[in-house]
Amino acid sequence: MDGNNCSVCEWISKRYEENKYFIGELETGYIFLSNRWQYFKGYTFFISKICASELHLLPIEFRNKFLFEMTVVSEAVQNAFQAKKINCESLGNSCSHVHWHIIPRYGTDPSPTKTIWDIESEIIDSISLSNVELVQTHNALIVELKKLIEKYQIEANLNEVISF
Repeated sequence: MDGNNCSVCEWISKRYEENKYFIGELETGYIFLSNRWQYFKGYTFFISKICASELHLLPIEFRNKFLFEMTVVSEAVQNAFQAKKINCESLGNSCSHVHWHIIPRYGTDPSPTKTIWDIESEIIDSISLSNVELVQTHNALIVELKKLIEKYQIEANLNEVISF
């Protein structure tokens, strides 16, 4: 897959310049809060540093580390936001760069037995974070990531300052 024509690669290249949703990077991927769908507070993306369209196209050692690091990000989201359940999805239908949707689910969920894609868009799009809420959400995730980075001895570079 050619990273030069990839919208995700372009978005990643601007992570320090203009992306207030950028949380940081681990050895194999980049962590971003979703700029939408914060009805599920803490909705996060974990995006592969290698531009590939499928998990099985990643080199095996990288793939194994990427999958492990995705579970670490998932654990951090669960810990930071006290979700009842975490959904992890790698779809790639509209964006073929391998990435994970890490979706916290809560007791207030309107359809707890269904995927979020089955919930009316008016509901899941109904919450957007104010700058104050974005900073609080960002900081909560950073705190939990730091704990797990130390616990699992993972290399990381976290974006501890948000610029608006």
